[in-house]
Amino acid sequence: MPIKFLTPRQQTLLALAAVLIFGLFIYSITSLQTALIYTLVAMLALVCWICLKLTDGWLNANEADQLRHDQSKITARIDRYRLSLSALPEGVVLFRKGHTIEWCNPAAETHLGIKLTVHLGLPLKSVIEDPRIVDYLEKGDYSKPIKVRSKEVGRELLLSAVVADNTHFIIVTHDITEQHRIDSMRKDFVANVSHELRTPLTVVTGFLDMIINGPKLDEKTLREQLKLMQEEASRMQNLVNDLLALSRLENKDDNDADDPEIVSMTRMVPGIAEDGIAVSQGRHLIDTRITTDKAVLGHVDEIRSACLNLVTNAVRYTPDGGKIVISWNYDPVEKACVYSVKDNGIGIAKEDIPRLTERFYRVDKSRSREKGGTGLGLAIVKHVAIRNGCKLKIESELGKGSTFSLIFPSELIVD
Repeated sequence: MPIKFLTPRQQTLLALAAVLIFGLFIYSITSLQTALIYTLVAMLALVCWICLKLTDGWLNANEADQLRHDQSKITARIDRYRLSLSALPEGVVLFRKGHTIEWCNPAAETHLGIKLTVHLGLPLKSVIEDPRIVDYLEKGDYSKPIKVRSKEVGRELLLSAVVADNTHFIIVTHDITEQHRIDSMRKDFVANVSHELRTPLTVVTGFLDMIINGPKLDEKTLREQLKLMQEEASRMQNLVNDLLALSRLENKDDNDADDPEIVSMTRMVPGIAEDGIAVSQGRHLIDTRITTDKAVLGHVDEIRSACLNLVTNAVRYTPDGGKIVISWNYDPVEKACVYSVKDNGIGIAKEDIPRLTERFYRVDKSRSREKGGTGLGLAIVKHVAIRNGCKLKIESELGKGSTFSLIFPSELIVD
């Protein structure tokens, strides 16, 4: 019995099935993004094949109508793939052989300055100005991605390319600005922690080495050295405690966190003032001004920690004889309650204020170490404010003092 050839409809269905199987295979070994891109290219090739069959007059009227119907279905599927690619945050650009642009998504337009309605069909060199990108694509060695500048000011991209088939290749751009910033912060954090621990450890080990291997010390000298070691050990302990506190705040899941409770600030503020007096040891005048009995919703321990941090900071950076005022007020204009700590200390330069809540950022590093600060206090306050729905506000003038405030919005206030 002779073998019958497949009908055009069967050929089309078989080709479509092959494209889908190809797409699933690509997805199984790569990412969804790559699978979508390759499948889109295969779909475009299938549409071209159908168009050739129609234009060559190989088919009768019924077969042509059926193929046109199949072509419309494939075109609709291509549109869905393009819609999926358009929603990706990564930029995707499809080039034909000869390096002319065939399609790109909105992210690629933003990243590379392409306008599809203007640049469709134009050669690569007339669209992309960056010579590094042009050189990378023309060389054809796509084994490693390259870092390039985005058309968006201050943004950095990771650009890679893949060969889709004999007539198409694709470039993909990924915005790595945030990743780069996080990596830099992580490196700075490790360097700062190492630096902060190295100084007290050097002091402690140096004194211990002197005590063990040096000449016998008299009791007075020995006590002085032991006292210095105790101070450095206490500094390390404070640093570790602050690191642990900051880590707990950052890693707490809102879904797992305890329910907020009513926090009586009229009771908390006098206790914080007493702690501030203990830290000051009589060197400052510390006053409280409570003009409202309103409470707030929040986590008691966290809010107390943040409020106390602001007071101890004021004590550290206010010269002896200075005045510190701890206030709890209601602002009828903003409909918010405000906890504030105002001092007449050294103040902060305007350019330093935005960076004060960064970990280990110090305006005067030597003075901070002298006063026993870890450089993490305001970072902890910022995270407490975020977790408890309030806002940290910093006002300062160099040489005239500072005011640090926690502003609790109306939805957190309990009458």
